[in-house]
Amino acid sequence: MRRAMLALMLLFGSAGPAAAAAQPRLSSQAGILIDAKSGRVLFAKSAYIRRAPASTTKLLTALVAVRQGKLQEVFEVSRRAAGVVGSSAHLRAGDRYTLRELLEGMLMRSGNDAATAVAEAVGGTVPEFAVRLNETAVRVGARQTHFVNPHGLTASHHYTSAYDLASIARAALREPEIRRIVASQELTLTPVGRPGRPIRNTNSLLGEYLGADGAKTGTTNAAGKCLVASATRGDVQLIAVVLKGGDRYGDARRLLDYGFADVTGAIEIPQGAGFGKLRDGRVPRLSAPLAAPVFHAALRLRVRVSPEPPAAGGVVGVASLEEGGEPLAVAPLVAGPARPLWFIRIVHRLWPAPVDRNSLHSL
Repeated sequence: MRRAMLALMLLFGSAGPAAAAAQPRLSSQAGILIDAKSGRVLFAKSAYIRRAPASTTKLLTALVAVRQGKLQEVFEVSRRAAGVVGSSAHLRAGDRYTLRELLEGMLMRSGNDAATAVAEAVGGTVPEFAVRLNETAVRVGARQTHFVNPHGLTASHHYTSAYDLASIARAALREPEIRRIVASQELTLTPVGRPGRPIRNTNSLLGEYLGADGAKTGTTNAAGKCLVASATRGDVQLIAVVLKGGDRYGDARRLLDYGFADVTGAIEIPQGAGFGKLRDGRVPRLSAPLAAPVFHAALRLRVRVSPEPPAAGGVVGVASLEEGGEPLAVAPLVAGPARPLWFIRIVHRLWPAPVDRNSLHSL
């Protein structure tokens, strides 16, 4: 790791302090850790693979509801909503709640009945609400997500990825109402004209992990044990996602611990940083600066270069930071003027392979 950090500092000439924390080992099949403010990825494991999300779906349901619904408006719980199977907020058909309280029952108790009531209140029907879910997913950058229901019960064509869930959580946690609910350990759910009853949050990190302030649990047979976890210390907020986990809380702790120990040691490779002279035998004296910034903890750097010399300003290749062969942060390289080779050795590998420009945004 120390050598990799030194290599990046030599290569780009502008790097932050070296990261010291050891990479966490996860029992979960997929996981990711991001900085909530910048969105930069600090760690990823199989984070771009489609998976069933279980009740973490409800973060997107909540996001659509607070953006498109009226929190103080009162809605009657339908028989359809009250009869949904699985985790429940114990809503009764005919009871009336504000949209705010339906959100509390959904996010605190993970009520599938409450999620369906939210969908009907905001979208009219579950299918109509699902259209809004998918439109909103695209808007927040969750392009590998497709939902067909508001609660996350297993269904065909209902999927997301760890990266997409982190993007959804990042957007949801910007909403004060969502942030308030998911950070609460206990609230009172009160239907109109009836006594209230206490409900407790299903997220066991709250009150147990320093700085924990959300976000959502989820469990089904298909999805396994899932968790989206947020924690804030000082001015740093991190979001961890683990999917299909054996020890979801332990994995989330390991990710958050890693992030808080390591976040100040992340490297920023700014836009325009040059790779110097790439000598692959076919593109002599080519200087290839990054066309977009890459911000990531130190990992393995790989560069792919096109065999055809492009015109100045054209895409010549792609640089990616990887872990275990999986790209975590990607930026295109563009042709620039030749520069003198001022460092002794280029320490990354070069693959002279054609570059698919479309793939630069899909990795």
